[in-house]
Amino acid sequence: MPSVLAAARAFALEVEALALPQACLGCGRELSRREEADACCALCRHRMRRVASPSCARCGQPLDRWSARWEAPTASPDHRTGASRAAGAAAGLGHCEFCGAWPPELAWAASAVWLEDGPARNLVLALKYGGWRIAAGPMAAIVRSELTVRLTGVDALVPVPLGRLRRRERGHNQAEVLARAIGRAAGLPVLARSLVRARETRTQTRLAPASRWENTKGAFAAAGRELGGMHVALVDDVVTTGATLGAAAQALAELGTATIGAVTFARALVPA
Repeated sequence: MPSVLAAARAFALEVEALALPQACLGCGRELSRREEADACCALCRHRMRRVASPSCARCGQPLDRWSARWEAPTASPDHRTGASRAAGAAAGLGHCEFCGAWPPELAWAASAVWLEDGPARNLVLALKYGGWRIAAGPMAAIVRSELTVRLTGVDALVPVPLGRLRRRERGHNQAEVLARAIGRAAGLPVLARSLVRARETRTQTRLAPASRWENTKGAFAAAGRELGGMHVALVDDVVTTGATLGAAAQALAELGTATIGAVTFARALVPA
Protein backbone atom coordinates (compact mmCIF):
# COMPACT_ATOMS: atom_id res chain seq x y z
CA MET A 1 0.00 0.00 0.00
CA PRO A 2 2.74 2.59 0.81
CA SER A 3 4.26 2.08 -2.66
CA VAL A 4 0.87 2.67 -4.27
CA LEU A 5 0.39 5.86 -2.27
CA ALA A 6 3.88 7.05 -3.15
CA ALA A 7 3.24 6.40 -6.83
CA ALA A 8 -0.07 8.26 -6.65
CA ARG A 9 1.60 11.21 -4.95
CA ALA A 10 4.38 11.30 -7.55
CA PHE A 11 1.81 11.17 -10.36
CA ALA A 12 -0.13 14.07 -8.82
CA LEU A 13 3.04 16.16 -8.66
CA GLU A 14 3.80 15.40 -12.31
CA VAL A 15 0.30 16.47 -13.34
CA GLU A 16 0.65 19.68 -11.39
CA ALA A 17 4.00 20.36 -13.06
CA LEU A 18 2.35 20.04 -16.46
CA ALA A 19 -0.33 22.50 -15.38
CA LEU A 20 1.95 25.31 -14.25
CA PRO A 21 0.04 28.52 -13.54
CA GLN A 22 0.11 30.96 -16.45
CA ALA A 23 -0.53 33.82 -14.02
CA CYS A 24 1.42 34.78 -10.93
CA LEU A 25 -0.15 33.27 -7.81
CA GLY A 26 0.74 36.46 -5.96
CA CYS A 27 -0.80 39.11 -8.19
CA GLY A 28 -2.47 37.46 -11.19
CA ARG A 29 -0.08 39.04 -13.71
CA GLU A 30 0.81 36.88 -16.69
CA LEU A 31 4.07 35.07 -16.08
CA SER A 32 6.95 34.99 -18.50
CA ARG A 33 8.11 31.54 -19.60
CA ARG A 34 11.08 31.84 -17.26
CA GLU A 35 8.84 32.69 -14.29
CA GLU A 36 6.29 29.90 -14.79
CA ALA A 37 8.28 27.32 -12.86
CA ASP A 38 8.41 29.68 -9.85
CA ALA A 39 4.65 30.48 -9.94
CA CYS A 40 5.40 33.91 -8.48
CA CYS A 41 6.82 36.94 -10.24
CA ALA A 42 9.90 38.84 -9.08
CA LEU A 43 7.84 41.94 -8.25
CA CYS A 44 5.63 40.00 -5.84
CA ARG A 45 8.65 38.47 -4.15
CA HIS A 46 9.99 42.00 -3.64
CA ARG A 47 6.66 43.44 -2.46
CA MET A 48 6.19 41.04 0.47
CA ARG A 49 7.11 42.89 3.66
CA ARG A 50 9.76 41.06 5.66
CA VAL A 51 9.54 40.66 9.44
CA ALA A 52 12.43 42.90 10.40
CA SER A 53 14.42 43.70 13.55
CA PRO A 54 14.37 44.82 16.28
CA SER A 55 12.34 41.86 17.41
CA CYS A 56 11.95 39.57 20.38
CA ALA A 57 14.78 37.00 20.39
CA ARG A 58 12.32 34.26 21.29
CA CYS A 59 9.22 34.84 19.16
CA GLY A 60 10.36 37.33 16.52
CA GLN A 61 7.60 39.83 17.28
CA PRO A 62 8.69 43.46 16.64
CA LEU A 63 9.58 45.20 19.89
CA ASP A 64 8.17 48.55 18.79
CA ARG A 65 4.68 47.13 19.50
CA TRP A 66 5.38 44.66 22.33
CA SER A 67 7.48 45.75 25.31
CA ALA A 68 10.58 43.65 25.89
CA ARG A 69 10.23 42.36 29.43
CA TRP A 70 12.97 39.77 29.58
CA GLU A 71 12.21 36.88 31.91
CA ALA A 72 13.61 33.36 31.72
CA PRO A 73 10.94 30.81 30.71
CA THR A 74 9.85 28.52 33.54
CA ALA A 75 11.21 25.00 33.40
CA SER A 76 8.76 22.18 32.78
CA PRO A 77 9.42 18.53 33.64
CA ASP A 78 9.96 15.94 30.95
CA HIS A 79 7.52 13.26 32.03
CA ARG A 80 9.59 10.55 30.35
CA THR A 81 13.03 11.28 31.72
CA GLY A 82 12.32 13.57 34.68
CA ALA A 83 14.93 15.96 33.33
CA SER A 84 14.38 19.68 33.31
CA ARG A 85 13.19 20.98 29.96
CA ALA A 86 13.61 24.74 29.85
CA ALA A 87 14.74 24.97 26.25
CA GLY A 88 14.15 28.70 26.01
CA ALA A 89 16.17 29.43 29.11
CA ALA A 90 18.93 27.07 28.01
CA ALA A 91 19.17 28.98 24.74
CA GLY A 92 19.52 32.24 26.64
CA LEU A 93 16.17 33.57 25.44
CA GLY A 94 13.69 35.57 27.46
CA HIS A 95 10.24 36.59 26.32
CA CYS A 96 8.20 39.67 25.47
CA GLU A 97 4.53 40.25 26.26
CA PHE A 98 3.50 38.55 23.01
CA CYS A 99 5.14 35.19 23.78
CA GLY A 100 4.94 35.34 27.57
CA ALA A 101 2.02 32.87 27.54
CA TRP A 102 3.82 30.35 25.32
CA PRO A 103 4.76 27.02 26.91
CA PRO A 104 8.49 26.67 27.66
CA GLU A 105 8.69 23.70 25.28
CA LEU A 106 8.51 26.18 22.38
CA ALA A 107 11.94 27.77 22.59
CA TRP A 108 11.71 30.09 19.58
CA ALA A 109 9.72 30.99 16.48
CA ALA A 110 10.49 33.00 13.38
CA SER A 111 8.53 34.15 10.34
CA ALA A 112 9.71 35.40 6.98
CA VAL A 113 7.01 37.89 5.92
CA TRP A 114 3.88 39.61 7.21
CA LEU A 115 0.49 38.20 6.22
CA GLU A 116 -0.86 41.27 4.45
CA ASP A 117 -3.33 41.62 1.58
CA GLY A 118 -1.46 41.05 -1.64
CA PRO A 119 1.18 38.51 -2.63
CA ALA A 120 1.81 36.99 0.81
CA ARG A 121 -1.84 36.28 1.57
CA ASN A 122 -2.50 35.15 -2.00
CA LEU A 123 0.32 32.58 -1.87
CA VAL A 124 -0.95 31.24 1.46
CA LEU A 125 -4.49 30.91 0.09
CA ALA A 126 -3.28 29.33 -3.14
CA LEU A 127 -1.39 26.64 -1.22
CA LYS A 128 -3.97 26.05 1.53
CA TYR A 129 -7.25 26.20 -0.37
CA GLY A 130 -6.47 26.56 -4.08
CA GLY A 131 -4.68 23.26 -4.55
CA TRP A 132 -1.55 24.98 -5.88
CA ARG A 133 1.16 23.01 -4.07
CA ILE A 134 3.68 24.67 -6.36
CA ALA A 135 3.11 27.85 -4.29
CA ALA A 136 5.24 26.25 -1.60
CA GLY A 137 8.29 26.75 -3.84
CA PRO A 138 8.53 30.54 -3.68
CA MET A 139 7.34 30.49 -0.05
CA ALA A 140 10.15 28.11 0.90
CA ALA A 141 12.72 30.14 -1.03
CA ILE A 142 11.80 33.24 0.96
CA VAL A 143 11.89 31.32 4.25
CA ARG A 144 15.32 29.93 3.35
CA SER A 145 16.58 33.41 2.46
CA GLU A 146 15.14 35.31 5.44
CA LEU A 147 15.58 32.70 8.19
CA THR A 148 19.01 31.31 7.39
CA VAL A 149 20.34 32.10 10.86
CA ARG A 150 17.38 30.49 12.58
CA LEU A 151 17.66 27.33 10.47
CA THR A 152 21.35 26.98 11.30
CA GLY A 153 21.73 24.21 13.84
CA VAL A 154 18.30 22.72 13.18
CA ASP A 155 18.49 18.95 12.68
CA ALA A 156 15.05 18.30 11.19
CA LEU A 157 11.69 19.85 10.29
CA VAL A 158 8.35 18.66 11.66
CA PRO A 159 5.21 19.92 9.88
CA VAL A 160 2.19 20.77 12.02
CA PRO A 161 -0.28 17.96 11.25
CA LEU A 162 -3.73 18.58 9.81
CA GLY A 163 -6.88 16.81 10.95
CA ARG A 164 -8.21 14.03 8.73
CA LEU A 165 -11.35 15.92 7.73
CA ARG A 166 -9.49 19.04 6.58
CA ARG A 167 -6.81 16.99 4.86
CA ARG A 168 -9.52 15.15 2.95
CA GLU A 169 -11.18 18.44 1.97
CA ARG A 170 -7.94 20.08 0.78
CA GLY A 171 -6.21 16.99 -0.58
CA HIS A 172 -3.00 17.79 1.26
CA ASN A 173 -1.54 19.30 4.42
CA GLN A 174 -0.16 22.70 3.45
CA ALA A 175 2.31 22.65 6.37
CA GLU A 176 3.81 19.36 5.18
CA VAL A 177 4.06 20.55 1.58
CA LEU A 178 5.80 23.72 2.78
CA ALA A 179 8.09 21.78 5.13
CA ARG A 180 9.23 19.49 2.30
CA ALA A 181 9.93 22.50 0.08
CA ILE A 182 11.95 24.17 2.86
CA GLY A 183 13.73 20.88 3.50
CA ARG A 184 14.80 20.66 -0.14
CA ALA A 185 15.99 24.27 -0.11
CA ALA A 186 17.85 24.01 3.19
CA GLY A 187 19.01 20.39 2.98
CA LEU A 188 17.03 19.30 6.05
CA PRO A 189 15.08 16.07 6.61
CA VAL A 190 11.33 16.24 7.22
CA LEU A 191 9.83 14.07 9.96
CA ALA A 192 6.19 14.09 8.94
CA ARG A 193 5.21 11.19 11.20
CA SER A 194 6.60 12.49 14.47
CA LEU A 195 3.44 14.40 15.31
CA VAL A 196 -0.22 13.53 14.75
CA ARG A 197 -3.58 15.13 15.43
CA ALA A 198 -5.13 13.69 18.58
CA ARG A 199 -8.50 15.27 17.83
CA GLU A 200 -10.21 17.51 15.34
CA THR A 201 -10.38 21.20 16.22
CA ARG A 202 -12.38 24.16 15.03
CA THR A 203 -10.68 26.36 12.48
CA GLN A 204 -8.59 29.04 14.20
CA THR A 205 -9.33 31.70 11.59
CA ARG A 206 -12.39 33.24 13.26
CA LEU A 207 -11.47 32.59 16.90
CA ALA A 208 -10.41 35.27 19.38
CA PRO A 209 -6.85 34.94 20.74
CA ALA A 210 -7.98 33.48 24.08
CA SER A 211 -10.20 30.92 22.35
CA ARG A 212 -7.32 29.78 20.12
CA TRP A 213 -5.38 28.50 23.13
CA GLU A 214 -8.38 26.54 24.43
CA ASN A 215 -9.13 25.16 20.96
CA THR A 216 -5.64 23.68 20.52
CA LYS A 217 -5.20 22.26 24.01
CA GLY A 218 -4.46 18.54 23.70
CA ALA A 219 -4.91 18.65 19.92
CA PHE A 220 -1.61 16.90 19.13
CA ALA A 221 0.17 13.72 20.13
CA ALA A 222 3.74 12.50 19.67
CA ALA A 223 4.32 9.52 17.40
CA GLY A 224 7.19 7.67 15.77
CA ARG A 225 10.73 7.22 17.03
CA GLU A 226 12.51 9.06 19.83
CA LEU A 227 14.19 12.33 18.85
CA GLY A 228 16.63 12.42 21.73
CA GLY A 229 19.02 15.35 21.61
CA MET A 230 17.69 16.75 18.34
CA HIS A 231 16.99 20.40 17.59
CA VAL A 232 13.80 20.36 15.54
CA ALA A 233 11.73 23.13 14.00
CA LEU A 234 7.99 22.92 13.58
CA VAL A 235 6.73 24.24 10.24
CA ASP A 236 3.41 25.94 9.49
CA ASP A 237 2.26 28.40 6.87
CA VAL A 238 1.09 31.16 9.25
CA VAL A 239 1.46 32.02 12.94
CA THR A 240 -1.06 34.31 14.65
CA THR A 241 -0.92 33.93 18.43
CA GLY A 242 1.38 30.90 18.62
CA ALA A 243 -1.32 28.71 20.17
CA THR A 244 -1.07 25.97 17.55
CA LEU A 245 2.74 25.94 17.62
CA GLY A 246 2.75 25.91 21.42
CA ALA A 247 0.40 22.93 21.64
CA ALA A 248 2.38 21.08 18.97
CA ALA A 249 5.67 21.73 20.79
CA GLN A 250 4.27 20.40 24.06
CA ALA A 251 3.33 17.13 22.37
CA LEU A 252 6.57 16.85 20.41
CA ALA A 253 8.64 17.27 23.59
CA GLU A 254 7.46 13.80 24.63
CA LEU A 255 9.89 12.37 22.06
CA GLY A 256 12.87 13.71 23.99
CA THR A 257 13.88 16.61 21.73
CA ALA A 258 16.60 18.91 23.03
CA THR A 259 15.15 22.09 21.53
CA ILE A 260 11.94 22.85 19.65
CA GLY A 261 11.57 25.96 17.52
CA ALA A 262 9.21 26.93 14.73
CA VAL A 263 9.38 28.57 11.33
CA THR A 264 6.45 29.94 9.36
CA PHE A 265 6.23 31.62 6.01
CA ALA A 266 3.95 34.39 7.28
CA ARG A 267 3.01 36.15 10.51
CA ALA A 268 -0.47 37.58 11.01
CA LEU A 269 -0.87 41.13 12.25
CA VAL A 270 -2.14 40.93 15.83
CA PRO A 271 -3.38 44.09 17.62
CA ALA A 272 -1.06 45.10 20.43
